[in-house]
Amino acid sequence: MQIQVKLDKGYLPDEYAKYTSVKEAGNPVVSFPFTLTDLPEGTKYLAWSLVDYDSIPVCGFAWIHWLASDVPAVSEIPADFSRTTDTPQGYNSTVSRFLTDPEEVHTGYIGPTPPDKDHDYRFRVYALSEKLDLDQPYYYNEFLRALKGKVLAESQVDLPARV
Repeated sequence: MQIQVKLDKGYLPDEYAKYTSVKEAGNPVVSFPFTLTDLPEGTKYLAWSLVDYDSIPVCGFAWIHWLASDVPAVSEIPADFSRTTDTPQGYNSTVSRFLTDPEEVHTGYIGPTPPDKDHDYRFRVYALSEKLDLDQPYYYNEFLRALKGKVLAESQVDLPARV
């Protein structure tokens, strides 16, 4: 399975990251489009995560930007999917008790906003044999546990975003 995300001069385009004009509580909220090729036979659903491991020196933990599950298997996910779907989506890191972001941005996509330098955002897509069937919203650890025994294939790509 292969993931394709169009980059702009090597970076995630501004419309999906820090320099977008569409924000909620200061966070980019328009999710990026992507395509998938070579889905394995038997793929019924997709799930994915977008995590910033470069955030660890900045805030002390890997920042979760997007969790989605139980997406019927398709080869193309359109821009702004996060806000235009009823697909189950998990908590992102704005849910932290140490932050004051409003509840309406705690789930779904929040785009990259690297504060200190360019960051690479690890985007993982999973081809699934069945639904994860998680209660909404869910945490990343619940997402990872639910994947066990259901993953037919996994692919990842690092998406650079500029400071």
